[in-house]
Amino acid sequence: MKIRLHGTEDECLKVAERLAGVVEVLAVPAPYPDRGASVLVRVYVEARIAPPVHVTSTTELRPRGQRRALPPGGAR
Repeated sequence: MKIRLHGTEDECLKVAERLAGVVEVLAVPAPYPDRGASVLVRVYVEARIAPPVHVTSTTELRPRGQRRALPPGGAR
């Protein structure tokens, strides 16, 4: 997908960086200046929806109620 950003160059680049936390950003080309005497630019960010991340545990869970107790007198 292409996402059009319109604002100052600094604003557009900051938003493009933040988009990387939401979607998978494929490309951020150079800004296009607006027509006329405008100080604004357009940036067309190419992105796609990132696949979901699956996390697996490598440690074994202990059943509830079988927690280790501290030795008498606390930790040493």
